[in-house]
Amino acid sequence: MAQAQIVLTPTESKKLIAHAVLKLPEVRLSLEEGILALHPSSSTCFIFEELTGCRPEGLWVCGVIAPSGLTGSREAEEMIRARGGGKDSRDPRKVSRQTWVFKRGVLQQAAPLGEILDGMGENDVYVKGVNAVDAQGNAGVLFANPAGGGGTIGRVLSARRNKNFNIILPAGYEKLIPGSVKEACHAAGRTAELAMGLPCGLYPVDGKIINETDAISLLYGVKSCVIAAGGLGGAEGAVVLALQGEQEHITAAFAGIGGVKGAKLPELQVSRATRWDEVV
Repeated sequence: MAQAQIVLTPTESKKLIAHAVLKLPEVRLSLEEGILALHPSSSTCFIFEELTGCRPEGLWVCGVIAPSGLTGSREAEEMIRARGGGKDSRDPRKVSRQTWVFKRGVLQQAAPLGEILDGMGENDVYVKGVNAVDAQGNAGVLFANPAGGGGTIGRVLSARRNKNFNIILPAGYEKLIPGSVKEACHAAGRTAELAMGLPCGLYPVDGKIINETDAISLLYGVKSCVIAAGGLGGAEGAVVLALQGEQEHITAAFAGIGGVKGAKLPELQVSRATRWDEVV
């Protein structure tokens, strides 16, 4: 058996995981015969790029953890304001018009989230990044809308109960939290009097989680184990993985993973809002 060691920054992990998501049988089927819906995020940006050959324009993301605190992108804030704020800003069916949707592999024009979900079925896939994963494989998503309901993901989960489509959650080890997601959701609440940025709740979400270990297995057929984490000089949040497998597979994996080194995300302009009413 051959061995190798690799280092992945969080952004490099996102690109590697994106490659793996596109190899999943359910995702390939959705691209051939159905609908693949991508919630815009740093975790899905590379999937969009793989499918279109270009970076998405007008990228907006919510649930961002920035140095200044919890926030969203400035594009997200502008989009919500453009929809008129107020009542409509609290309705995910009307706000989330920027979901990237591919029907039989072809990118579609933007549509309201409710319209997208109404058209989905059991052979379709919704891909969403998350903010927390626990050791038991439970995931959680941050949301700031005081109307509750879990924001966009709450609407997606409600639709999935009726439509039975697949939910894929690309999530690198940087998302791992020490406690349980259930405990974290309870602790987060939605009514913090003081917060660095927007006070957020945490909403539990179930789906198929794909992390670095899953990605390496899917893409190269080798085993991997996280042996260290953290770093300096731009490697903050990085993970070190030990790979083990047949020599030819290890060689292919080392070369392939080398292709994601240096991956960069589009520049993010974050919102400076500290209360939801400053957004709407």
